[in-house]
Amino acid sequence: MMMTATIPQIIANVIAALIIISLVIAFTGVYWRRAISKVEAVSKQTTDLLKANHETDVQKRLEKQMETVRLDRMKDRVTLEKQTQMLKSKLDFYYKVLSEVQLLHNGMTSYMELLNSADLEPGQEEWNMVRQQMDERADYIREMVDSTLKIMIYEDMKEIERKDHVLVNSFCQDVFESCQYYMTGNVDLRVETRLDDDDKILTNMKLLQQVLLNLLRCSLQFTHEGEIVLVVKRCHQQNELSFAVSDTGLGIPEEAKESAFERIRNTDVSIKIVVVRLRLCRALVRLLGGTIYQDPHRKKGTSMVFTIKA
Repeated sequence: MMMTATIPQIIANVIAALIIISLVIAFTGVYWRRAISKVEAVSKQTTDLLKANHETDVQKRLEKQMETVRLDRMKDRVTLEKQTQMLKSKLDFYYKVLSEVQLLHNGMTSYMELLNSADLEPGQEEWNMVRQQMDERADYIREMVDSTLKIMIYEDMKEIERKDHVLVNSFCQDVFESCQYYMTGNVDLRVETRLDDDDKILTNMKLLQQVLLNLLRCSLQFTHEGEIVLVVKRCHQQNELSFAVSDTGLGIPEEAKESAFERIRNTDVSIKIVVVRLRLCRALVRLLGGTIYQDPHRKKGTSMVFTIKA
């Protein structure tokens, strides 16, 4: 026989169910509030971390940009200082050349005034001596002016045409033979080549000829006995050629070696003309795609070495 629940029991069951539901809802609310709070905390922490990382990245980028700007300014300043120094060096060089030309011209003028004096009646020997000195000074003036004008042009050039096909051995021999005029002593003048006779290069023959002539004239000027040798060979880089003009002459003074291509010192005009020639050679060699330097291992005389693109 089924028992029927009384009304009070039903009410009690309903109330109990409502209480349980309320407790479940309450606990669920607490759980979700805590869960939401935790999510919010994690989200805030993540947001704060992202913000901090972003600020750090921005700061690093700004610092990097500032460092780049600072380095660029330093490079610009260094470049400007180098350009200023080069300009000062050029102006000093040109000033020294002009001063030397003026000095030579004044000396020639003084000689002429002396010879034109009514009280002076020079004989043939005096006339010959004066004429020789006048010719030497005129030659120095001519070469210093011509070479300096070339230096002013070639030092500012960026590149030059290299379209001449040159047979190296025969070319070097021809240049050597053309220098016989400047020989003043018993000097053995020869070419030593490591190249085949049919070895040909593509270069600017006119500029290469000027370099060799100027170096040979420097050697001939201070070598009155012994030898002057031109050694020609390929460099380790097969597209480069090396030339070495070596002599047994007086050599470049030790105190002048570092500035041999740069500065005209207060010395004899014969030394000053060497500086002008060497500076011109440096400008020409640069345009030919190479470098020029003194052989530091040379003990007697001088050896000037230069390379060109072949």
